[in-house]
Amino acid sequence: MVIEGRARGKLFDPIADQYDRARPGYPSALFDDLADITGLRGPAHAVEIGCGTGQASRDLLLRGWEVTAVEPGEAMAAIARRHFASQPFALEPATFEAWDPGGRTFDLAFSATAFHWVDPAIRWAKAASVLRPAGHLALVTNYTVRGGTFSELYAAASALHAKYAWATDEGPPPTEAEVVAALSAAAPDIGSVWGIAEPKAGATEAGASFAPPVVRCYPWEQRYTAPEAVALLSTYSLYLALPPDHREPLLAGIQALIDEQFAGEVTRLYVSVLAVAQVHRRRPQSQISRL
Repeated sequence: MVIEGRARGKLFDPIADQYDRARPGYPSALFDDLADITGLRGPAHAVEIGCGTGQASRDLLLRGWEVTAVEPGEAMAAIARRHFASQPFALEPATFEAWDPGGRTFDLAFSATAFHWVDPAIRWAKAASVLRPAGHLALVTNYTVRGGTFSELYAAASALHAKYAWATDEGPPPTEAEVVAALSAAAPDIGSVWGIAEPKAGATEAGASFAPPVVRCYPWEQRYTAPEAVALLSTYSLYLALPPDHREPLLAGIQALIDEQFAGEVTRLYVSVLAVAQVHRRRPQSQISRL
């Protein structure tokens, strides 16, 4: 049976080592812009929601920021702790929904390719609640776009997907221009923007908790050998959710296609998306209770 919904977010921990090796990071220019947009220079304290094995954590730390990471996967957390053992990095094992900040607030709430796993009924209000006045929420994702030979590979693998993965083949990705146009046309709400940037998130508006977001896009590309491409795909929830007797022949078939039809290498085009919104200054709780 294929696993549906946010339950897929629990699939990554058993493959934490592979996830750490295969998943791409994010452009350094994105983090430079994040510092400019937020005005965070020098010491600052960020809470990272769903750090995984630390693909984005290292970039936060490189900017001199202290990071408190919230990560529910034990194996993922162990790798992240190992990576940043000598740095101002603390990991607290929990889902963001269950995590207790203990009254702490932060300059930045940050999440890279993970915020869509947070319960839509909780995500925006809780993110706002852990931010200091004038703090920011920053969301990041890598969006695969059409072009490069990876798109041709998906077309070539359509029969394999039809045979082994009835719910996995989502069709060709959009072009870079289509992604940028859709983000530009979104309502000025970080929830609406994020429903486009990360479709698995669902379009739930953040509402009055946040100011209209600043949105930036960063196109880039990555070359993969056949084993590297399959290693990457095997870390995606769509494939992890398949039963092994479907997943394994599907991935083996894709690797064979790359070797036979693409000379053993494919290029994947990405657009990294950054959305940053400042929290609205909240009224004291005593005033809210009288409304």
